[in-house]
Amino acid sequence: MTNNSTFEKQYFVVLKPKGEVLELSKLLQKKLSNQFDLYPDGIYPEIHITLDRIKEDRLDEAIEIIENVILKYTKINIKVKDFDCYSFQENNFLVLNVEENKKLVEFSNELHGRLAEKDISTIENYDEWKFHISLASTVFTETKKDFKDEFKNICFRFDGIETPRECKAGVLEIWRPTLDEDIKCLKQFQL
Repeated sequence: MTNNSTFEKQYFVVLKPKGEVLELSKLLQKKLSNQFDLYPDGIYPEIHITLDRIKEDRLDEAIEIIENVILKYTKINIKVKDFDCYSFQENNFLVLNVEENKKLVEFSNELHGRLAEKDISTIENYDEWKFHISLASTVFTETKKDFKDEFKNICFRFDGIETPRECKAGVLEIWRPTLDEDIKCLKQFQL
C-alpha cells in the first residue's frame, strides 16, 4: 500500500494509454525518478489516467456498473499536450495533462454519475476533476525528503513546454494503490 493513509480503503478506476503517449510518459517518468530518486528499487507506478476512485468495500457493485457503462463505448482518444504541477494531501505531482474530448468526458461523467449515485465513488467535486498522467509524485516514495524545493525546480523546468501526443485507450482497470504488479489489478475491462 502507499506510505500514508491518503488512499487507504480506496481503489482506482484507470484508463491505460498506449503508443506515443505511453512511450513519452514512461521515458519522462524514468528520467525524473532517476534524477530525484523517487521510487524504491526502480519500480515505477504504471502509466495511467485515473477516471475515478471507489470504496474498496463496494468493488462488486462498481464492477457491475462499469460493465454496464462500457457497453456503449469503444476505444477512447487520448491526447496530451503540456504539463502541470500540484500538491494534494501532502503529496506533490508533476503531471502530463490529458485534453478533454467529447467521448472521454461523456464516458467518465456517465461512469462517475452511476458510481456516485450508489455512493461508491470517493471523489467529491468531480466537475473539478482534471484528467492527467502522473509522471512524478511522492505517493510511493520512501520518504518525503526535502522534495519541496526540488519539486518547485521540476515544475519551473516543465512550465510552458508542450509535447503533443495522441493514442487510443481501450483498456480500463480497477487497481489497488500499490506498486506490486502481482496484486494491483483487480479487474480489467475492454472498451
